[in-house]
Amino acid sequence: MASILERYEEMLDRLYSRLPEKRSKKALDLPELQIEYVGQKAIIKNFSNVSERLNRDPRIVMRYLLKHLAKPGAINPSGQLEIFGTPSSSTISKIFMRFLMTYVRCPTCGSIDTDLVRNKGKVWFLKCLACGAESSIEAI
Repeated sequence: MASILERYEEMLDRLYSRLPEKRSKKALDLPELQIEYVGQKAIIKNFSNVSERLNRDPRIVMRYLLKHLAKPGAINPSGQLEIFGTPSSSTISKIFMRFLMTYVRCPTCGSIDTDLVRNKGKVWFLKCLACGAESSIEAI
């Protein structure tokens, strides 16, 4: 009986050693978007910090936001996103949350610690660094 328990413990240890390493940051440490209005521009002050925390290229996040806002914009040299026009902060936040749900948050465990991986062609995958799940997503 003891040998079965030892074998079980050995198999359990082997299983845990093969699981992906968890990140130390929790999903709740995502900073809020700091939106400021200057003239006819909306500026997201902490855009580079948010993109870095999401582990996403700022150009991908910018392209998604600008496309869904139907506004032109650019990333300035200090890493802030300038949106030409004055969309409301609630509209920007809602679109940003849609981006998070579609291209960042793991559909299996809900973690935001994910990577966006492009395989051959135009197929994009969301790979979770917390649970190891992979799921296909639509092209950005």
